[in-house]
Amino acid sequence: MPSCTKKFEDLNTDKTKIEVLKGKQLDKLFTTAEYAGITNTDQWAGGYQLLQSLYTDEQAQFFSCTQKNFPSDRNAMVGRWIDGGWGAFLSGATTLDVILKNTGPTSLAPDPEREAVAKIWKAYIYIPMTDLFGPIPYTEVGSGKDAILYDSQDAIYADFFKILTEATATLNGKTGQVFADGDVIYGGEMSKWLKLGNSLRLRCAIRVSKKIPDVAKVEAEAAAAAPGGMITTNADNAFMKTSPPNYLNPLGVISDWGEFRMSAAMESVLKGYADPRMPKFFEPAVKTGLFKGIRNGLTIEQMADDANSNDYNSNVVSRFRNAEMTTEPFGLMVAAETWFNLAEAKVNNWNVSPLSAKECYENGITASMQQWGVTNFAGYLSSTNKPAPYTSPSVLQPNPPYNIGPMSDIPVAFGTTEAVQREQIATQKWLALYPYSSPEAWAESRRTGFPKLYPRMNNENPDADKNDPRSIKRLVYPPSEQIINAPGYVSGTEKLGGPDKTSTKLWWNL
Repeated sequence: MPSCTKKFEDLNTDKTKIEVLKGKQLDKLFTTAEYAGITNTDQWAGGYQLLQSLYTDEQAQFFSCTQKNFPSDRNAMVGRWIDGGWGAFLSGATTLDVILKNTGPTSLAPDPEREAVAKIWKAYIYIPMTDLFGPIPYTEVGSGKDAILYDSQDAIYADFFKILTEATATLNGKTGQVFADGDVIYGGEMSKWLKLGNSLRLRCAIRVSKKIPDVAKVEAEAAAAAPGGMITTNADNAFMKTSPPNYLNPLGVISDWGEFRMSAAMESVLKGYADPRMPKFFEPAVKTGLFKGIRNGLTIEQMADDANSNDYNSNVVSRFRNAEMTTEPFGLMVAAETWFNLAEAKVNNWNVSPLSAKECYENGITASMQQWGVTNFAGYLSSTNKPAPYTSPSVLQPNPPYNIGPMSDIPVAFGTTEAVQREQIATQKWLALYPYSSPEAWAESRRTGFPKLYPRMNNENPDADKNDPRSIKRLVYPPSEQIINAPGYVSGTEKLGGPDKTSTKLWWNL
């Protein structure tokens, strides 16, 4: 890791020409910080495949693995993959640190508005990383030190609230653009970054709501009441534009590699609910013309069963395939998530909206349907349909072991008990986060226990349990950290509260 951070500013600054980075120089650097921040570091999807496609996509059960040589869907921790994703992220985090240092109050040319936007992006990119690992490098990233110590997760979340509060206060009432020549998300529109900052503050409050409920309530209510509003309409959704040839839609890059298909969990919910988003999410299987998913955690032998092969199961739709990877924007945060966070906050009896929990829940579904171009869904909101059982058309075995009952028994129509309501909100949020936000979906699954998800078929992790779809509580630290940043690794394990294992719970995960 020090190789990603030490002397970064020296290497990226021409000492003969530049003393202070500003204006368009910062704008172009911000482009790099945005793409690398989501681990999309090159035209081959960078660390996105290594951390998201091969881990969070599978742990959240958006998809199931069909690549015989990949054991991650069987809970295996592959060190070189984690190393690669970790390094890709730090590339973006270190670049962002350069921007913050060149715009902050102690810089030679303070730029409060650019600094505010950079702070919001810092919170955005660090949230999934600390929720993957727990304590991580944070305050010392970009310091150039030989040993980069880790911050505890509670300290990191406390700083999220601090920097988001500061950033949104700075942007309050501001119009116009910053990073206009570099921001590939909002084109530098400060009013939209303000909404993203407030929405992230609510996201963080919901995440820690079981661990520190009093703090979470204060932060959620402050976010909801903050000037500028939140992302509650699809017009304000955060999507990252592509910049060919180097920066493409990473899902579009990898989706034709044949490594995944629809999960059985997705099939159970989408088919059972007769969800009109299913043909927007997935395409019918090539061989059968049917929408079909497969169980997570298949062995190499089970993947050889035709029923579990790519041609017999549903891939993502064409807009998320190679043909569109140079033009299709990459989703970061959408209005539906905000509405579901507000719905849960209302169930918590927090003062975040004059609307009821039911109204916020239905607004979340409505926002998601409209985002996907679905216009006829009025009956869906009151539907009593429930998830469907999963059956496999396997011919390899007379009694295929893949069959299993419905993933849950909750309908779409908002329930009358708190327990049902919480499961419904989490399940619909899971659907609304598809396909880009599996890190968020997995974090919420660990926090809430919902959606219930199916047990894995097999497990190759001695620290995990195939029968518990949430037995993986975190990813282990990259093996390289023990060698090149040993003091940092030790500081991380000390602050983790348990051994560097997948069974060690994160700070907020009770």
